[in-house]
Amino acid sequence: MKTLSKAVAIASLVSAGAMTSAISHAEVSYNASVVSDYVWRGLTQTDNGFAVQGGADYEHESGLAVGIWGSNVDFGTNDDFEYDLYASYGFAASGMDMSVGFLSYNYDGDTDTSYEANFGVAKDAFSAMVSIAVDAEEDAGYTYLEGAYDMDLPQDLGLSLHAGYGIPEASAADDVLDLAASVGKSLDVVDVALTVTYTDADVEDDVLAFLSVSKEF
Repeated sequence: MKTLSKAVAIASLVSAGAMTSAISHAEVSYNASVVSDYVWRGLTQTDNGFAVQGGADYEHESGLAVGIWGSNVDFGTNDDFEYDLYASYGFAASGMDMSVGFLSYNYDGDTDTSYEANFGVAKDAFSAMVSIAVDAEEDAGYTYLEGAYDMDLPQDLGLSLHAGYGIPEASAADDVLDLAASVGKSLDVVDVALTVTYTDADVEDDVLAFLSVSKEF
């Protein structure tokens, strides 16, 4: 489940360790979306092509949440599909919503499974998270810092602003910044959003824009 790739109208920091304060009862929810480009941390995961995505989440009143999310991918390799497994525990402390989580990124081809542990905090419209690569090979680890701000706009529109900063362990690798802004609207049947992203990574497409149509049920 990647930031700004699904239902971007609600994508502040809903990566796999989503901030979840305790809910009143156990609940299973589902999500489905179609995006014109699957973008994760400023980088296309589908070679600028469409993606069909979806997942399921279980949240318990204790604050525990688990889920699965999947999408087609195109890395120019034999990988065609990604699925993410994740768990998090949400709780309230010092007037803020906090969470600790763990997730795995899994692929159907030769790309190795990778793992992240994360800690998140949210207060009103602001949220922040730190994600750390776990069990990475030497010089392949990283820490990813991100923050988001969500606000309402006229005409029942919503604005989500996101900033992320990746810090690789490899001494020869550069830190990477990514920024994103999304404007979304909830319609009677689906949610729609337009997102523009930027990354200072050494890639051909440092600015990307994509549309998303999503539904939660």
